[in-house]
Amino acid sequence: MPDAGRYFIPPHTFAALARARGGTEAVTLLRSGQLSKRKLLVRALHQAAVRREPAGAGLDAVYPQLLDLSRRDPKAWRAVMLHPYLDEGLARALVVLERGEEIETEWLTWWERLLAGSPGGDWPVVRAEYGGQVLQLRLADSGPFRDAHGHTLDGPLTGERTRHWEKALSAAWEVLVQRHPWHVRAMAACLTTLVPLRPGSDGASVSSTARRAYGAVAASLQDDPSLLALTLVHEFLHVQLGALLDLLPLHGPPTGVRHHAPWRPDPRPAGALLQGAYAHLGVTDFWRAELAVGGKRARREYATWRGHTADAAGTLLDSGELLPAGVRFVTEMRDAVRRPPVASGGSGKPRTKGALAADLRALGLRAGDTVLVHASLRALGPVTGGAETVVDALRDVLGPAGTLVAYTQTPDNSDPARWHLTRGYAVPEEHWAGLRARLPAFDPSRTPSFGVGVLPETVRIRPGALRSAHPQSSFAALGSQARYVTEEHAPDCHLGDRSPLARLERLGARVLLLGVGYDVCTAFHLAEYRVPGRPRLPYACVVADEQGRRAWYHYSDIVLDASPFVELGRVYEATGAVARGRVGDAECRLLDLAPAVAHAAEQLGAHA
Repeated sequence: MPDAGRYFIPPHTFAALARARGGTEAVTLLRSGQLSKRKLLVRALHQAAVRREPAGAGLDAVYPQLLDLSRRDPKAWRAVMLHPYLDEGLARALVVLERGEEIETEWLTWWERLLAGSPGGDWPVVRAEYGGQVLQLRLADSGPFRDAHGHTLDGPLTGERTRHWEKALSAAWEVLVQRHPWHVRAMAACLTTLVPLRPGSDGASVSSTARRAYGAVAASLQDDPSLLALTLVHEFLHVQLGALLDLLPLHGPPTGVRHHAPWRPDPRPAGALLQGAYAHLGVTDFWRAELAVGGKRARREYATWRGHTADAAGTLLDSGELLPAGVRFVTEMRDAVRRPPVASGGSGKPRTKGALAADLRALGLRAGDTVLVHASLRALGPVTGGAETVVDALRDVLGPAGTLVAYTQTPDNSDPARWHLTRGYAVPEEHWAGLRARLPAFDPSRTPSFGVGVLPETVRIRPGALRSAHPQSSFAALGSQARYVTEEHAPDCHLGDRSPLARLERLGARVLLLGVGYDVCTAFHLAEYRVPGRPRLPYACVVADEQGRRAWYHYSDIVLDASPFVELGRVYEATGAVARGRVGDAECRLLDLAPAVAHAAEQLGAHA
């Protein structure tokens, strides 16, 4: 059986998780952590079973059987190891063995079926599909360990009841794909199982997750698609946070102190308050998106949960019980919940690829253009299929002769002494040496971008995308000129004449600001290099040498300063050289890169 391994959570992934935007990258990392946790539990169970004979009879063979399966059929082994209730089953069996008690027969039968290749037993499978996105879940209506969810279980399900669940989930999935696309791929990758519950004694819907049931949620059936969609988001975030806490503690050991939870009458320990606040960040985010279509209910729910979640985050930050990582996590949560809703001038109806493409053409984007795009997907309003659809629309307009370029910076690949500037938080000096030794090397094909939003990542991971090799200031490109744009990027030149920006300038490229302002117009940095006497700064980052070994690379480049960019853009726009219009709900600008850079260089030079 493979070793359990050690884990490094990239700062951008940590921050995205804290904002309830971890995506599939976070799912992959957290699922890998769960796999390692279960390997350790299997070994511990094997040792306990051998020590506690005859109480462990029947369980002492689990480890060698799994070891054999991992060698014969790694895919089947992985399915067994990631069964949602394996963790709960292992933990309960360990407790029973340590007490010297006999293992329940039902548990032994369950182990046998699991190892025989029937991880889902006879559970019915339901499938929801909308806009090319698929959610497939097993309805866990029988078997042990489901009581970990703490509510009355429903089942076994009849065929009619199963179809009712599939219909309800399909309607909820449509809501998620249309209006909450940032969750869709992550939920489809993470969630494998739904445990049907009976409603509460008062008829109210109930739902839950179990800390030792990664990939499973439990819920009673709801016919309101929006509320079922909300339930899935709420419980999915509980699953994610539980898995993160298995890798990285965010608060100290339990204390006797209890804290006010705005949504409950009883005070809660810090850990429980954190779980509730995080899940309700998802609730706030859900109703923020629903404001476009939800009327009074959405406004009421958004205001309520935004206030409750912000209050809980403040309580946690004042509690003194958070570890440094927890302080960073909850600070990100608080900032996320304080985001104002996007003002929409549109109808709130989700945009399709065709509608976005029509808006882009109306703005002036043409077939054959090479365009550097900076975007806020949130500003666009609801988009069916999310970032993937936006990229598809851009590529449809540009056509086979066009090229789509995005800035995929990685300033987080820097010396820990500068993280207060490059990552937005500082770390104590005593940790710098260890962090310097562990920071991974930049890999153009694998290292995610940092701090530039969803669209650059979507471009970067597209089949056929190419990426320049600068370890801190790379660009990704798709299309006919992608190789020319990315093939030469000097490692000691962030954004100057030996970077892709200069090549874009020579190509007559354009800049599209999609729902963002001039403050993020990377092209203006090229103008900074055209002004003599700019101050310089030492930079450091981790790269791979010719043998693939990680090494620190030190170089000198100019000090980059975006503070004048808003004014540069305002003055340039006043010349009439910028096209303005709307794409979806977003106010957008389209400009030619070369004259904009020349104008910016002239303005910067005049004030140097």
